[in-house]
Amino acid sequence: MIVGKSRLFVGTLGLWFLTVVIVCFRIYTHPGWHSVFPTYRDAGAAWIRQAQLYGAPGIFLYSPLVAAFFSPFALISQNVAEVLWRLLLGVALPLSLWFNARTLFDFSKTQFSCLFLLIVPLTLSSLNNGQASIIIIVLFLVAAAAASQSRWFTCAFCAAFAIYWKIYPIAFALLLIVVFPKKLIFQILLVLIGLFVVSLFLQKPSYTVQQYGDWLVNLASDRRRAHEYYGRWRDFYLLLRLLGIPISTMWWTIVEVTAGVVAAAICFVGTIRHWPRATLLLGAMSLAIVWMLLFGPATEAATYVLIAVPSAYLLIAGWSDVSQAALRTVSTLTYLGFVSAHILNSWFPVKKNVYLVHAIQPCLTLCFCAALFFWWKRQLLKKAEPPCSASETSEM
Repeated sequence: MIVGKSRLFVGTLGLWFLTVVIVCFRIYTHPGWHSVFPTYRDAGAAWIRQAQLYGAPGIFLYSPLVAAFFSPFALISQNVAEVLWRLLLGVALPLSLWFNARTLFDFSKTQFSCLFLLIVPLTLSSLNNGQASIIIIVLFLVAAAAASQSRWFTCAFCAAFAIYWKIYPIAFALLLIVVFPKKLIFQILLVLIGLFVVSLFLQKPSYTVQQYGDWLVNLASDRRRAHEYYGRWRDFYLLLRLLGIPISTMWWTIVEVTAGVVAAAICFVGTIRHWPRATLLLGAMSLAIVWMLLFGPATEAATYVLIAVPSAYLLIAGWSDVSQAALRTVSTLTYLGFVSAHILNSWFPVKKNVYLVHAIQPCLTLCFCAALFFWWKRQLLKKAEPPCSASETSEM
């Protein structure tokens, strides 16, 4: 039996790394083909030359520190750089997931294998395209696992570094602060300042400061939501429009803030009622991802890779406990829906501006919220259940 479990674990990792090798071979022979990495590499080259990082809105959305991170890739040939980037993603994802699963829920190798097999269909396209969203997943997983072990600096570093990649992961950092205010509020702030100071040493300070200003202006100048009635993003704004509910950009901002306050309130209630730490952390990560997808500034089809891990966790939880019929049903439908939507977006040409198709993933995210509620309910019931007595244990 133990040999069978080990084979599943080794086979799962072997399948993943075989996939990584195939992707690396494809991108090595056809660098830049179906890849977003050239944008990252070009930013790294611009950083080295002290050139403008932010020309047109929506091209390079990451901070100057991330441009500095990509600068070594600009010093080598593109095909080698593409391969190294895929290898980094391919190694970081299973390592961070293993750390998270073992730390939060004490997953066995078999459980981890099931978890990893579930997220592969939802992450494969991002690995193939070289999407940096996988790095956000890695940072979230490590931050949550580190917080569960009271490794506050590691947690703060990952949460702060995620903000430098794409500014909207600040939602996760703020929810972590709500859960652990005394431990993380100053830690995250100091790391944010520290990373900024580090970037000043990586290039001429005046140039770096100017690029940070341009970065913020570039993010603020993105007006693609207002260009069309339905907007350009696959989020809750689109669902409101499809339901015929008129909403201005000002009221949409109010909706975004309100959703964030609700998420923070849930985490705060969990803190004062002493929910289990693992429940709080997975809940905070899930709520942050839901906010980023439904209420964030720019949710595209590829952004939904962020929900791969939480949806897989809930699916395993639903099938691990026969008493959780509601969770099992909703989490299964949600997961299968995300996989189907991923296949539809990745492998089938869908005509642009088909808004009903674009609404599939936001609707599935609302279904995920229902599954998260059922999971929370069961976790809290378990916490409230009295432990079995010695006589009851012997009878079992």
